[in-house]
Amino acid sequence: MSELQTAFPIEVKDLYSTLIATRNLEINLFWQRSNYFLVLNSGIVFGFFNLKETRYAIIFGLMGIITSALWFWVCLGSKFWQTRWEQRLLDFENEYLPGLEFFSAKPDRILSDVRRGLAFQHLGPIQERIYRLSLRKPSVSFSMTLLSGVFVFGWLAFVIVFFASRGYFPH
Repeated sequence: MSELQTAFPIEVKDLYSTLIATRNLEINLFWQRSNYFLVLNSGIVFGFFNLKETRYAIIFGLMGIITSALWFWVCLGSKFWQTRWEQRLLDFENEYLPGLEFFSAKPDRILSDVRRGLAFQHLGPIQERIYRLSLRKPSVSFSMTLLSGVFVFGWLAFVIVFFASRGYFPH
């Protein structure tokens, strides 16, 4: 019996389940937060482009910049905690469940699993080429973080162009 099991009389499977649940919670929170910021930014964009009086443009522009920057920051924080719990799962598997290779699988094993999974499907040539791109292992959390960064720079561009077109910047 390990020190952990002596100190905490909990089954290994229960600890593993708790780690998985915590990791999944972090992923769900990432998407909930990202969706919130995406909807909020979309609302601000809608308001910005439908202004009747341009005197409010700076308020909407600053709200967009701040909201997007916060969204970017929240994505980074979410990725931090998701990665932390995935690493704990990997460490736990290696110590208490050697050979399981769910989270502790080596990169070549993961790639092999995906290749085999795609191979059994009857794919058309276009679908095959598109799905082959998944072997590059694109990160969905990186894509959403990148989108939040695009919003930051987009808002900066909107504000600069808006004010430049009204002669607020010297030539």
